[in-house]
Amino acid sequence: MIITKIEEKEKFKFRVSIDGEFAFLLYNKDLENYRLTDQMSLSQELYDTIIEKVVYPRATEKALSILKYMDRCEHELRMKLSKAEYTEEVIDHVIQYVKHYGYLDDERYATAYIKSRMNRKSKLMISSELQQKGVAKSLIQQVFEVEYREVEDEDGEDAESIAIRKAISKKTKNSESLSAEEKQKIIASLYRKGFDLSKIKQNL
Repeated sequence: MIITKIEEKEKFKFRVSIDGEFAFLLYNKDLENYRLTDQMSLSQELYDTIIEKVVYPRATEKALSILKYMDRCEHELRMKLSKAEYTEEVIDHVIQYVKHYGYLDDERYATAYIKSRMNRKSKLMISSELQQKGVAKSLIQQVFEVEYREVEDEDGEDAESIAIRKAISKKTKNSESLSAEEKQKIIASLYRKGFDLSKIKQNL
């Protein structure tokens, strides 16, 4: 392996390319510690040492700092690590680590996301938002079945109907006093947000 390029990204931080491909980001002190220079030959042993002792720990620390204050789904974490210029191989290693220790769990993430929104948003909108975040559609549906069933079991009431009534209450204090035209506007507004049309009409 040949270090084909050492390019300064920002002060004290450098992008190192090996055999013409980006390999990792290192600090100036790392280059000095491992005596890395442009066009030098790099042994597999030294490459592995740098990955194990420098790159993996920093990538893991970055992942944990991202997850410290807010739970994330796997796709979001991958995107953030990729933006921080970690390679796919390194990201896979970190994802495996944080999953193993329970720091990353898409089912837990989807469950918390749905619970916090199910009484104010439609299932369609929640599903769309989660899919945009990279959560699998099959997992979303699985969590929907559990969480919406629990609400119905506890209160004998449909969770989406609760969300519809809350949405209606924000638009009017007395739905009975609304004209047909005003009702139609509310129905159209809620329908655009993904609520079931028959449930909207039942609760308005």
